[in-house]
Amino acid sequence: MAEWPMAHAWKACIPQGIVGSNPTPTARFQNFTLNMKKFSIIEPPSKEFIKIALREFGLKLEDIKNGLHPKEDFLLVSEKYPIFVVADGVTLIQYLVERKEYPNLSPAGEIARVFCEEFLKAAEDKYELFHESDIREIFQIANQAAGKYNQEHGRTKETVDYWNNDFYAATAAFAVIIDKKVYWGSIGDSYIMHFKNDGSLFFKSPDINAKVEAEAPPYVGDANDVKAKAQYVWSQKRNGVNDEGKLIGYGVVTGEEAANRYLNFGSFEVEPGDLVAVITDGFEEYMELPEFLSILSQWPHDMEECFKKFTARKATVDAPEKYGHERSLIVVSI
Repeated sequence: MAEWPMAHAWKACIPQGIVGSNPTPTARFQNFTLNMKKFSIIEPPSKEFIKIALREFGLKLEDIKNGLHPKEDFLLVSEKYPIFVVADGVTLIQYLVERKEYPNLSPAGEIARVFCEEFLKAAEDKYELFHESDIREIFQIANQAAGKYNQEHGRTKETVDYWNNDFYAATAAFAVIIDKKVYWGSIGDSYIMHFKNDGSLFFKSPDINAKVEAEAPPYVGDANDVKAKAQYVWSQKRNGVNDEGKLIGYGVVTGEEAANRYLNFGSFEVEPGDLVAVITDGFEEYMELPEFLSILSQWPHDMEECFKKFTARKATVDAPEKYGHERSLIVVSI
């Protein structure tokens, strides 16, 4: 995340690729929608990236149990309707700074899972009568579910200390497609992207700082104190609202009501041949690579094999610091 550059560092999960089939027709499906193809995948960080990320904390691979970190990305694709959601749990850097054994399952990954599951259920319930105004309501329902998870683990606005007992959090992005229209939402540094059939980027959802309305109070602590800096960011900027009610930071899913104000959302039209991508930040750099976009647009018969071969090279050899993060993607070919 832009406000805390190590917040998504050092992640691992089991890769999974899912090439989807056409959804079951309903009254709101048109032939346009039924002809969609979809592909989804979660990929783990490369060992090369993990080494780089650990170095930021003065750690080596052998300092970490099994050299791995629990999965913290999550995604879901509806089996009923063209509804897609991804979420990225924010890494608990406290455990790295203090050399503690990282929890497995990761609560950050669980927040991502809870959000996706609740979002999908609420979106499916509303699909037949869906309106753009429902985007915010569905997000609120899923955000509240994340808040319930935090509350069940003793993390509320009254109890958090923004370090040892802090909110578990996630970024998220989602899309609901009805006929030729895509209804989208995003928070934090997960994104929706729309590519036209000539491969050009037509739309990308706003970045993590897009909602800022006023300056946050300045950080006045020790520039080298990781804990103090984190507590400042998490207490002041994360879902931050000042005394005048203005947004002063960035939004993530925590269950806090202010997260609802940080949601970016809207809609756009699509045409045959367009691509819609729903991604976590680990795939953001990939989406700027013509060779990668060519794989997505050509949709080869061995899509998953081509995809993994390309990302493995980028994440291990070419530039693991850019391409080696844990990453999730859903791509829909219209």
